[in-house]
Formats: sequence, structure tokens, C-alpha cells
Amino acid sequence: MKATKIKRALAAISVVAAAGIVPLVTAAPAHASQARCVNYLGNQGYVIGPRVRTACSYGAIFSPPATTPNPNCLLRLIEIRVSNAHAQTACSRA
Repeated sequence: MKATKIKRALAAISVVAAAGIVPLVTAAPAHASQARCVNYLGNQGYVIGPRVRTACSYGAIFSPPATTPNPNCLLRLIEIRVSNAHAQTACSRA
């Protein structure tokens, strides 16, 4: 009886710990990719504002062996007059 309660308590603690750790681990790469997109556009001379950050938040689509720019990212950047070539490169880095 006591062993069952201990097992349940350990299982509950494990689930709570995993729920707290997983978002931290998965958030870091997304932020780093968004920063790469934003930094690239800044280096190309574009003004960085909320619309650029929003566009860069749409991560690239990874389909080995290539990385495809996210269409949402491309459309949003082109809407704010980023050149097609720069949008392609920036969104590939997102």
C-alpha cells in the first residue's frame, strides 16, 4: 500500500517537472532563430520594428535535406516592402 503511494507521488512529481522543463528547452531554439532573422534584416539596412519581429516569429520549415522559408514569414516581410531575396534569406534563418 505504501509503495503504491510512493510510486504515484514520484510519477506526479516527474510529470510536473517535465511540464516545467519542456517549454524552457523548446523556447530557446525558436528565439535564437527569430533573432537570426531579425539580425539579418537589420544588417541589410531595414528598420526593425514589431512587424519584422512578428514575421520572423514564423519559423522555417525543416524538411531534410533542405530548409524552406515559412510562407507566413515571407508574405509578412514582402508586405512591408522587404525585397523578395532578403525575405527568402531571412525567413530561412527563422
